Amino acid sequence: MKNMPISGFRCLLPIIFVVVGLILFSCEDKKKNGPVQVYNGPLMVTDNLAIMMSDSGKTTVKVTTARQIKLQTEDEVYPKAVYVTFYDKNGVEYSSLRGDSGRYFKSEGLYRVMGNVFFFNRLQQQSLSTDLLNWSTTKRKIFTDHPFIIKTRFDEIHGIGMEGDQDFTHFTMRRATGVLAIDSVAAGGAEAEQDTTSN
Repeated sequence: MKNMPISGFRCLLPIIFVVVGLILFSCEDKKKNGPVQVYNGPLMVTDNLAIMMSDSGKTTVKVTTARQIKLQTEDEVYPKAVYVTFYDKNGVEYSSLRGDSGRYFKSEGLYRVMGNVFFFNRLQQQSLSTDLLNWSTTKRKIFTDHPFIIKTRFDEIHGIGMEGDQDFTHFTMRRATGVLAIDSVAAGGAEAEQDTTSN
């Protein structure tokens, strides 16, 4: 009579294991069927990137940076210095642009270069300094609404807001101040097209 409860317990032991196993399996199944986790991180990270743009088989622009982060939207972030080099039809470098960081907005075909931005046109011997510059690859224009300094062979001009050709050969300015040399206006070069009136 005393052995009956022990033998009865031994008979129940496999059933208990089965029930506990089913409970654990059920909990594990709920975890698998839980809410789907959406990945919001970058699609790709590339180091030492060089992007070449060409026209009729000839390189016209080269963009280089130490790191590119491609986002889910296919926009790109450049957390390190960005360098853009412009070439003429003979493959000779004539303009260069650099900034501390940048971003590319794919839907707009727009590069934004930020921090200590410096654009230099060797042919015109003129430079642009600002803290943010937009470059539209579709419109082939550069522009900013931020303060800037433009230096030419003859002048130094300060202002807020400017727009120019992507190679920085011709440009217009808003809210500009500075002294323009008479020789530069008479020469009829890029300087003659400057709009130095205040808005």
